[in-house]
Amino acid sequence: MTTRHPLRNWRLRLIWLRSLLVLIITLALMLLQSLGHTGYRLTELGWLAALLLPSLITLLSHRVRPSRQGRLLTLELALDTLLFAGLIQGFGGAGNPLSFYLLVPALLASLTLPLAGALLVTLLAFGGYMVSLSWYHMPASDTPLHALSHQLSGLHSIGMAAVFIALLIMLTLLGQVIQRLMRQQQRQQEQALNLAGRREHMYQIAATLADQAHELNTPLGTLVMLADNLLHSPELPEALRPEISQMDTLARSVAQRLKRGSEPMLPEYLPLSELVERLRQHLRHLAPTLLLEAHPGSDPRLADSEGWFRVLCNLAYNAMDAGATRLVVALDNDHQHHILQISDDGPAHPDLEREGMGMGLTLINTTLEQMGATLTMEFGPQWTQARIRWPRHANEEAAHD
Repeated sequence: MTTRHPLRNWRLRLIWLRSLLVLIITLALMLLQSLGHTGYRLTELGWLAALLLPSLITLLSHRVRPSRQGRLLTLELALDTLLFAGLIQGFGGAGNPLSFYLLVPALLASLTLPLAGALLVTLLAFGGYMVSLSWYHMPASDTPLHALSHQLSGLHSIGMAAVFIALLIMLTLLGQVIQRLMRQQQRQQEQALNLAGRREHMYQIAATLADQAHELNTPLGTLVMLADNLLHSPELPEALRPEISQMDTLARSVAQRLKRGSEPMLPEYLPLSELVERLRQHLRHLAPTLLLEAHPGSDPRLADSEGWFRVLCNLAYNAMDAGATRLVVALDNDHQHHILQISDDGPAHPDLEREGMGMGLTLINTTLEQMGATLTMEFGPQWTQARIRWPRHANEEAAHD
């Protein structure tokens, strides 16, 4: 879909303005003729018809390149001013109220043209009015044109000229101010769109990097899990145990660097509220549209804060992959357990596909098992809910220690 150039739109609107002006003057002459004023002169009617000549220029050149539209609009407004000044000459000069139409081309020029073009049209309007004020042809008394005009006294003509000049200057300055404000507003909108585009691009890059890091973290986590299982397997030959231990240490070190980067290690024990806040800061740049809500019923201190943070991050990454816009973290308690519930509204994947993200959930399960917690998952058409349950006495002992 193509859009028209603004100056081209102005030129097309001028066709309707000229046509409406000619139609109104013609109807006025016909009305005066019906009231008994007879006799037309070909000269005045010729000036009236000549007002439509700039419209012919518009029709023949409205498809030219946008760079030339400003020059053509300047030419048309200048012709409008000159032709109407010639029309006023035969319609009674400045004594005709129609002479104030000369303000219209000056206003249009100040709204659409650069300062040089606007001053040119303004000077032509001023010159046309002054010429029609001091030298004009009075129509015969028995013609309709005479009825449209009247003789002015010297003082009255000076007052009318002062009003015309004041309005001309005011409209010219006002048009230039409006045009400058419109350009500033347009620049601000372009800057805002440019900034929004850059932010969106940064968000896309951040989301892509987060997805890639998550994909790289999954095989590393699998390697850590397999190495841990082998180390705890009684069937592992003792000769292979040092190599498996070295592989486990190396995989954990690489995974830890990828997850935490250059940030310092978390303390051993942290309150749940602080972990949720760290998760919020972590997701702020990776998923700026993901709203994280926290509803902690209590604020237990959690042992192995690094492990808990990895669990929360992995659940948040799964929500991001599913296109979630809202992530809710809530804590409930019973007599013997804490129950942490993490819910999202990710509708991007069908149920089976969400349930099929088993490798990430397996890693979460492995981490939670090492901390004495269990995980249960529920899936709906447009939501996913994870419940983590662990004994309350574990946190009480940690807090006491």
